[in-house]
Amino acid sequence: MVQKSQKILAVKGVKQVNKATSAECGTLVTTCCIINALGSSLPPVMIFPRVNFKDHIILGAPAGTLGLAVKGSWVNSECFVKVICHFVKFSASSKANPPSLLMDNHESILSIEAIDLCKDNGITILTIPPHCTNMLQPLAVSVMKPIDTFHDVAVNT
Repeated sequence: MVQKSQKILAVKGVKQVNKATSAECGTLVTTCCIINALGSSLPPVMIFPRVNFKDHIILGAPAGTLGLAVKGSWVNSECFVKVICHFVKFSASSKANPPSLLMDNHESILSIEAIDLCKDNGITILTIPPHCTNMLQPLAVSVMKPIDTFHDVAVNT
């Protein structure tokens, strides 16, 4: 994770300010987090911008983390099917124990195979519009934003 630069306040006319931030751009790794309404989470899915996935990439990740490799590092319909399989495995979902899955309905992830897999395992998919503001994405506001803030504070100290 590369720290985001922040605005710095200084007295007018001061030429030097004591603040250092990495100029590194970093590599985008998409992480799919799955959290229920009670706050429990499933192991994450990490999607790396690679052609081939090697197990050593996720050393030190939480137990059960699923690592995937795709050319663009974004979730696509092929790896989304693997994400649903991961969800089924760790949530123990079935028609007798049907969960609801709230997610973005971006066209890149929805596929007939994924929808059929959800139907077979009793998963009800509830979607919110793609590219909507973070105010409509509960995980982005309630979990990811505080993590991002705490990470920046930790790096600053």
